[in-house]
Amino acid sequence: MRKHLLALSAMLLTGLWLNAQLVGNPTVTYTIDEISTTGFKITFTPNEDVSGYAACQFDAGTAEQQFATFGAWMGFTSMGDMVKAWGFNATAEQQMSWTGDTPGKDYEVYVAFWDANGTYGDLIIIPITTLAGGGEGTAEITIELGEFGGSEDTGYYQWVIYTPNDQVNIYHDMLIEKSAYETAEWGEEGVMSYLTQNMESVYGWDHTGVDEAQWNADPATEYIAFAIGKNAIGEWGPLAMLEFATPGLSGISDLTASKPVFRTGESQVSALGMKPGSEVSMYDMSGRLVCKTTVNNRGEAMLSTSNLNNGVYIVTNGKTSHKFVK
Repeated sequence: MRKHLLALSAMLLTGLWLNAQLVGNPTVTYTIDEISTTGFKITFTPNEDVSGYAACQFDAGTAEQQFATFGAWMGFTSMGDMVKAWGFNATAEQQMSWTGDTPGKDYEVYVAFWDANGTYGDLIIIPITTLAGGGEGTAEITIELGEFGGSEDTGYYQWVIYTPNDQVNIYHDMLIEKSAYETAEWGEEGVMSYLTQNMESVYGWDHTGVDEAQWNADPATEYIAFAIGKNAIGEWGPLAMLEFATPGLSGISDLTASKPVFRTGESQVSALGMKPGSEVSMYDMSGRLVCKTTVNNRGEAMLSTSNLNNGVYIVTNGKTSHKFVK
């Protein structure tokens, strides 16, 4: 009886092993076509034994941690499942582009491919480093005040425009109430410590071009906007600051102003004043795209938040962004 059980076990194991074998010899080759300061393009070419493939970008060295964090509750049984769910998917030769990256930063593109039975081949990992931006001179940021608007129902906001000079590689910015800045917890030392942190994994922390930021702000309140940048060789420039007071209720701009307005509700985020036909995307703080929609002909876009886990998210149209907590 024991021999029969051992023989049956061997047959089952052999069957599982055979089922896991790839059909044919599927593989995907690639060429790196372009690398810039904020992105790159790669062309992938599958052979005839590949049924499909997917490519997904990660910060260098973080993919395994992403799988450990999200794999179980999202139902992924392998890294291939995660790459397939999160990445670009294709069946034929295709050039794929990644944008919005940080200059001079290391990334990895994971490529998963599968045969006619859906069996994965060995993952391909492509290392990519974006080009460093800026120069070796002094990195400086100019801060300008934009519009103030909103309502009691939707909340009030202040637009602040941060503009880097041509020596800036990346920069960070913030807005703080003057009363908070004058406490022992903050001050110039606290602001410098906060703004010079390395938080590459936080989407929207590193800025490169002009940042038109919409901050939550109360009427008739004193604020200070700060920004600091570093150049191509990693040297931080001077701390830029702009002190101002928001207007009282009589000075609030109309919500139909030319800049986009974001409103956060219980189950959705709405974006108003957008360009019709453009796209609005929502990301979690790991930089993963969680949903995307197209702006209608009235300049409006709605993104549902009902199925999101609690956490911090960013909605952006590529030029302006809105951060909210669910």
